[in-house]
Amino acid sequence: MEIGRLKYDVLFKKVFHKKHLLKAFLNTVLKQELSSPITDISYEPTDFIIEGKSLLVQKSKHDVIDVFCITQQKERILIELQKGYNKRALPRFLDYQCRNYSSQFRTGSNYTVVVPCYSICWFFDMKPPHKKVKETITLSSNCKKTDWHFEWKIIALYPQNIPKSHLEQQKIDQLEEWLLLDIIEDMEISQEIQQFFNTQEVKEAFETLDLSNLSEEQLRRMMFEEEITKGYSDLYEEKIQEVEKKTEKEQKLSIAKNLLSQEVNIEIIVQSTGLSKDEITALIKE
Repeated sequence: MEIGRLKYDVLFKKVFHKKHLLKAFLNTVLKQELSSPITDISYEPTDFIIEGKSLLVQKSKHDVIDVFCITQQKERILIELQKGYNKRALPRFLDYQCRNYSSQFRTGSNYTVVVPCYSICWFFDMKPPHKKVKETITLSSNCKKTDWHFEWKIIALYPQNIPKSHLEQQKIDQLEEWLLLDIIEDMEISQEIQQFFNTQEVKEAFETLDLSNLSEEQLRRMMFEEEITKGYSDLYEEKIQEVEKKTEKEQKLSIAKNLLSQEVNIEIIVQSTGLSKDEITALIKE
């Protein structure tokens, strides 16, 4: 029997729309960031997320869970949980975090009263250039003493970075237990590894991912999501390659102009820059 992965919207919502599971997950992820654990959460509307003008923001497949939280010490915080598949999600994560932060203000508001904001970004199948399962991106000053004191952080999670040795030696920490929801797709393996889990909520989350509990409509939706995701999987990378090619060409043209100003032979410029004679001749006519 198979279990699904959280990359599917229907399962992402099925797990994290259970308040006790979401609260346990948030307290695990933000354990180092919060002075006291979260005791209460309420789901917030996320209508603003469809208003992005950026093509990358509009085309990125996503699901976002926004929650307002109160900690044991009565601190009020805003947390946003969203998911992505590759680097093309990075500008979207930043866009949503900025909106989440600014949405608490209205015209005439007291801008000095700022609610701390955290954006938790769960990456599926992406391996960053480092080996950490958790990366924290924060807005902060490089001065020890400063008037800039804002709690504005993005927490990126990378399940693919869980060391295989941790599984083999059964030494999984609490955060890795949650991230295994993205790694394990076999029910028998899931039940086996749960024997050495310490978090009861993670065990329940695994049970929630049992595909046999889904309706045919939900399963069809998952298959549709998979096809849509594949369709846009290279969007960001293609844009990056276009920019790199354009930048490289501009650099070559700049070098060629400089060499022409020094009356360097065209053949030498061709060999040095890789530009064609026609391209260099066009520069002379400019």
